[in-house]
Amino acid sequence: MQKMSRRLALGLAGAILAGAAMAQPMGPGMMGGPGFGHGMRDPASYLAGLKTELGITAAQEPAWGEYAGTVQGMATQMRAMHAAMFERMQAATWQERQDMMNGMFASRAEAHRMVAEAAQKLLPTLTPEQRARAATSLPGLTGPGPGMGHGMGGGMGPGMGRGN
Repeated sequence: MQKMSRRLALGLAGAILAGAAMAQPMGPGMMGGPGFGHGMRDPASYLAGLKTELGITAAQEPAWGEYAGTVQGMATQMRAMHAAMFERMQAATWQERQDMMNGMFASRAEAHRMVAEAAQKLLPTLTPEQRARAATSLPGLTGPGPGMGHGMGGGMGPGMGRGN
């Protein structure tokens, strides 16, 4: 009976983790997010839409390029981490799974910090109108979504994007 309970617990943990990884846009967003979250299944398209929405000018392009590069890099990193974690979870012990999840949470927090830092560097180049729009839509400015599993900002939504 104890063997069955352990198997059931491990199976449920694996199913929950796999479901979270698959549901996340970045790879899991679990971290997909972008995870990283909403809209981040395709970070380049998402960022292109935000760029248009904000009306980024040619003069703002260098700062935007740095910001977008950071967001895309973090999205790629989180997606790869989730894919690797998903594969390793299949044969991992309970302690190994817990260690992987703790590592994932730490990586997510660091990714959020880096995107927030990049967003803060972008802000001074934006007009007041652009800043107002960015405050509600730009990953790194909107704050993390509910819970650590929601990655890089997104207001009330999952991950790195808008919270809707």
